[in-house]
Amino acid sequence: MSTPKTSFAADDGQEVLDLGAIFAIIWRGRWLICACILMGLILGIWRGYIASTPLYGAEVQLVLDTRDEKVVDIESVVSSLSATDEVIRTEVHILGGRELGGQVVDRLNLISDAEFNRMLRDPGFSPVQSLKNTIKRILGMEIYDLNATPDPAFLREKVIQTLLANTNVVNIPDTYIFSIWVLSENPFKAADIANAFADTYIENQVAVKLNVTEQATGWLAERVTELRSQLETNERRVAEIRAQADVTNSAQLIGLENRLISLRSALAERAEDVALQKTKQASLSALQTEEDQRAAARRYGYGPLLSRAEDPQAGWRAVLAQAARDLRESEAKEQAIRRSMADLEITIATQSDALTEVVQAERDAEASRLLFENFQNRLRETSMQVGLQRADSRVISRAFPPDRPALPNKGQILVISVFLGGFLGTVLVVVLQLSRARLHSAAQIAGLTTVPVIAVLDQFSQKIKPEQASALGPQTRDGEAIRNLRTSLLMAQGDAPPQVVVFTSAESGDGKSTLSAAMAHNMAQIGKSVLLVDGDLRRHYLSNPLADGNSKPGLFDVLIGQSSLADAVLPGALGQADILPAGTVSGSAADLLSQGGLTELLALARTHWDIIIFDTPPVSVVPDARIIGHHADLLILLAQWNTTRQSVFVDALRQLEQGGRSPDGIVLTKVKTTAKPLYGATRRSRDRYYHG
Repeated sequence: MSTPKTSFAADDGQEVLDLGAIFAIIWRGRWLICACILMGLILGIWRGYIASTPLYGAEVQLVLDTRDEKVVDIESVVSSLSATDEVIRTEVHILGGRELGGQVVDRLNLISDAEFNRMLRDPGFSPVQSLKNTIKRILGMEIYDLNATPDPAFLREKVIQTLLANTNVVNIPDTYIFSIWVLSENPFKAADIANAFADTYIENQVAVKLNVTEQATGWLAERVTELRSQLETNERRVAEIRAQADVTNSAQLIGLENRLISLRSALAERAEDVALQKTKQASLSALQTEEDQRAAARRYGYGPLLSRAEDPQAGWRAVLAQAARDLRESEAKEQAIRRSMADLEITIATQSDALTEVVQAERDAEASRLLFENFQNRLRETSMQVGLQRADSRVISRAFPPDRPALPNKGQILVISVFLGGFLGTVLVVVLQLSRARLHSAAQIAGLTTVPVIAVLDQFSQKIKPEQASALGPQTRDGEAIRNLRTSLLMAQGDAPPQVVVFTSAESGDGKSTLSAAMAHNMAQIGKSVLLVDGDLRRHYLSNPLADGNSKPGLFDVLIGQSSLADAVLPGALGQADILPAGTVSGSAADLLSQGGLTELLALARTHWDIIIFDTPPVSVVPDARIIGHHADLLILLAQWNTTRQSVFVDALRQLEQGGRSPDGIVLTKVKTTAKPLYGATRRSRDRYYHG
């Protein structure tokens, strides 16, 4: 819940920001906001004119050279940088990196400069450090000697860190230009450092390229040596294979294969001849008659042999012997051809393998020769590029000593200080208001409940106690406010004015006792017989000044039957109004009020008094007000302006509703006159009326 409500529901159901409520919150806290603005202004003056050390800024600009110029028409071993976004961002990080910063520190010997090496400064007396050492000493912790000589590497890192904190590297948008901005207490030192950054960066680019080129040259030289050795080995292997093999080219191998084909044809013919010889021998061996033998001898060419024989039988045996010799001769020739073919096939296979090995060795040698020549050419090219390397960046604007400090920007510091002071003050006011969640206006209460706000009472011009209610005279603004509330109470139920009026509140201190006394006194002034009852049986705030505390019988005594109502009432104790004090309380008030005696008491009181006003304790503290409220004609709930917490107020409403008796009206009390703008023209008109 906000205080006051900063939004309301529009006709279409949408939440609409209530700028007036927000402005009201800010207006109520205007003095706190002004104090925050003043404090911010004082801090800004102290920061900009007293505490800050003037720092001079020097700027050097470099450009990333994207032109691809080649002095010789050969492929570069080390390529130049491309102008992509990734490369530009990378170079920005390199320029602002610790490695380059360390080289600048070493180049300018900034470790010996007290501006960057804080160990060289006189620390003086530091109350914060002294307090830390005291606490460590009490706790038994180790105390480090800040004046001891630090580790050189650690000291160098701290100087680098300080230097980089005073250095800013940016890429100018939509360009290839880098800006290096350096701050220093000395303008000449700032320019020297900025130029040192640029020079070191460019030298590093050339050095990196030379280093890479030298590495490439060394690697290429090693590869050339290896390839030369490999080429020589392959050439020796080719020569050895050629010396060991008889066939050294494919033409000779083709001739051998053709010869093998011829032998295969001869073998086929010889095999056919052997088959014929075997058939002929078998045919001759089967013949039995001389006539058949003679005919067969003539058919196979053995006729002369048979005719020369003296005996036909001897001649036939000579024919059979000659046929056997012819068969053996054909078989011998066939075997000779087969042996020649086997030898030739072995020769062809051997020579084919040798030729394949020769071809492979020649290919390896040729490949080695090509690689050797290629790497030898690259080695010559790389060696030439050693003297042609240049940086990818160049300086386009060197840094010069500035004539005025760049920091602090005093005007900007003052503006920011005032703005931050106002902003923080506004936030503080809003947070305090929202965290406190106090009630501030009738409109705010209307947003929390449907119970009407019947009066908004100013804070009395002077502190009024219940026994001083007669001081609210008819010609005073405070008295008129009470009369307006009186009118609202009498007209709350139309023609029948209420007789029993109960005042209660959400929290203590909301002014209900004073208001109860003032209302009783005011009712008595218009001729009403009034009984003011102190229903706060625990604190009896009314009884203390009007009835000497709880020394006399009162409400408690009447309820327990130890005193009559007539004996307990103090006639005219408050002007013309009668008082029923709390009495000699000695038990639980809530239990006593719930037993039924209160009903009889009020029935009797209604017959004797026109108005009976109850002052009861806060709802959020004890249940007395809820019990008494069931007997009331009017139950009035009080809330103190800017004090009653919204959550407590809502909880009080909830408790009353759960008890079956919702309040009939709400009164916002103790409104300060500074809150007048919250209540419009009617409020201001009333003020002008009473102030003439």
